[in-house]
Amino acid sequence: MSDLLEARGLSVDHGRRAALQDVSLTLRSGEAVALVGLNGAGKSTLLRVLAGLQAARGEVVVHRSHCHHQPCSAPIAHVGQRSTARWDLPVTVLEAVLTGRHRFRRRGRRFTAADRSAALACLEQLGIAELADRPVGQLSGGQAQRVLLARALAQEPLVLLLDEPLAGLDAPASAALVQTLLELRATGLAVLCALHELDVARAAFPRTLALAQGRLVGDGPSADVLSPLGLERLVCLAPVGA
Repeated sequence: MSDLLEARGLSVDHGRRAALQDVSLTLRSGEAVALVGLNGAGKSTLLRVLAGLQAARGEVVVHRSHCHHQPCSAPIAHVGQRSTARWDLPVTVLEAVLTGRHRFRRRGRRFTAADRSAALACLEQLGIAELADRPVGQLSGGQAQRVLLARALAQEPLVLLLDEPLAGLDAPASAALVQTLLELRATGLAVLCALHELDVARAAFPRTLALAQGRLVGDGPSADVLSPLGLERLVCLAPVGA
């Protein structure tokens, strides 16, 4: 596997509080990595910085090209938390997934037949092609998460960043989604997935990154990072009341 993404010394301040402190990491082609940490540890901030959606000190390099703060051109797709998406908009599933093709569309032009074909292919890949004409407001939690994932894949990314994709899903839907994420590695995609479900991270993801108070305190095989000693380190470094 080759390095797709390298982050060097990422730091973010929220007022007097450091949200990220000198975080450096690499993601490799075909790799699935879990990102864990208590609430407020900096997981969402890190994902947004890697995607170029939030300013930070430091740099992000993809395929040896500096792409920080260029989300429209960087081959990185960010899937935010499902609860933050607008499910009340009067659009169909296909229309929602088509918005992932903005990176390829000329300004002022409509989506092409090729864009539509690509969006349908992503729905087919995720096993939800039959939902193409359904309003997004009529989806179950598991279906909605797959639509967000299809929209991300429509961007044809090299790196896929997901923020708590299992939140609110039942066990079967969670297991199916994790299996889909692991299968995407065969395409060479690098997957970084923020999780609260430590048992899932330990069982399904070969590598885990651990954050505490904005610092990277663990990076290695999930069995090691999420061992009793590793978890104790996370708790000991957490702020009081976290």
